[in-house]
Amino acid sequence: MIYAVHQPHYLPYPGYLSKVDAADTFVFLENVQYVRREWQNRNRIKGPDGLQWLTVPVKGEYKARISEMQIDYSVSWQEKHINTLHRFYSRSSFLHELELFAKIIEHEYKALSDLTISTTKFFLQQFGIETTLKNQASFADLPEDPNKRIIEIGKRLGADAYLSGAGGRNYMDIGEFERAGIEVIFQEYEAFPYTQFHGDFVPNLGSIDLLLCAGPDGFMKNINNENSEIQGAKS
Repeated sequence: MIYAVHQPHYLPYPGYLSKVDAADTFVFLENVQYVRREWQNRNRIKGPDGLQWLTVPVKGEYKARISEMQIDYSVSWQEKHINTLHRFYSRSSFLHELELFAKIIEHEYKALSDLTISTTKFFLQQFGIETTLKNQASFADLPEDPNKRIIEIGKRLGADAYLSGAGGRNYMDIGEFERAGIEVIFQEYEAFPYTQFHGDFVPNLGSIDLLLCAGPDGFMKNINNENSEIQGAKS
């Protein structure tokens, strides 16, 4: 059984969803430290003037965990995001998907992680990805050390393979995983081109771009071959 873990992201890019799709079980790491100016509360889309960030305003302590970060609802960010998406994707044949997305973000969530996990589940559902999902909070008393934490999650899941992003080669202790009886598989994701609005293809935008440009079938028809190779490694 292959498992993967990752911090929850806002509007995660297709490579994130590909990682979820390739795993049998995916665990959201919402109880790790929030990192500013990364992907946990923002992502990019493309408009007539180029790339633009959609950012969820947050408030909290500098070293707070993602699950402790609060969303700043004094700012009308939901309306801004939806209005911007309507302008940029007004010619989309899939604008009804935007209406569904708007219903997800219109709620007031207790924490940033509640929002990002909910929106990620929305994209997984729309793209037909049926991987088993779990939250870090469902695993009590995990080690703080990143390698030991991931290994312990794998042990409790009864997994024999861990799917890591390619960057994991730079910081993971592979030997520690092997001693625990867990094989490490690295995801070698390559962005697949699809027809976008507003000029040439730009890879790795937030998945809302893929959904509004290519529709619910836009993910599976491009990603299945890559992930079948990962699954084949364990068959």
